[in-house]
Amino acid sequence: MNHKKIFIFTDLDGSLLHRDNFSFNEIKNFIKKCFNKGMVIVPNSSKTKKEIENFCDDLNLNLPFISENGSSICNINLINPSLPKEIILSRKKEEIRSIFNKNITKEHKLNCKFIKLMPLSEKIKILGLSSSKITDALDRNYSHPLIFLGSNKEKNLLIKNVNNLGLKLHEGDRVLNLGDNVAKGKAMKKFMKLLNIEKFLTIAVGDSKNDIDMLEASDFPCLVYNKLANLSNINTKRYFLSKSEAPLGWSEVIDRVLTKIN
Repeated sequence: MNHKKIFIFTDLDGSLLHRDNFSFNEIKNFIKKCFNKGMVIVPNSSKTKKEIENFCDDLNLNLPFISENGSSICNINLINPSLPKEIILSRKKEEIRSIFNKNITKEHKLNCKFIKLMPLSEKIKILGLSSSKITDALDRNYSHPLIFLGSNKEKNLLIKNVNNLGLKLHEGDRVLNLGDNVAKGKAMKKFMKLLNIEKFLTIAVGDSKNDIDMLEASDFPCLVYNKLANLSNINTKRYFLSKSEAPLGWSEVIDRVLTKIN
């Protein structure tokens, strides 16, 4: 029998939430069951603080979480009251955009279409959200979502150039996010270090490239099936792989991990 505290760090879109309609009704009771058994569920997402708060409200649970690809840790004081309510790991979006604008070539910038500047109809099409949810999705403090219109070769060169500036292009399922040199895995490690708990296990759940560093840093990496994700170059030998897409794929892999642990 396992006596270590279990932490579940989870991506949301495409991992816990259905990729297209963002529903998770089928697994709400399963999530609450995990929570009521004392497991700590930590959404670790590219979503904004407001979007994750809305998710927690929908679940009717007050959870710690990590927003904007590892930019900010929130509500960790729910576990340890001596810790602050929010810990910021990133520079502000204005500074990030300024560095990008000053140092990236005009040719690359012309291929970057920032979501914030698009007409509402285009935002809805790209993000797959209703108009009422667009505002919260773009209420960002640390990152700039965009699409890149150039070739893969050009995109890879841009990613390299951005990295050289101490920034990062986080590659999600729908968009790229220009942000600081942060990551979901880095934030997860920082989260656990701050708690300073001796006996714990980490489970991480994701579905795309943007989640791999978090999965690799966990004790039990879980990959939810996503037909659109190209992860052929990822070594998934120690991963728990779901057969179903989200949301059922989430409960599938978590259930298998918990069975193995116990």
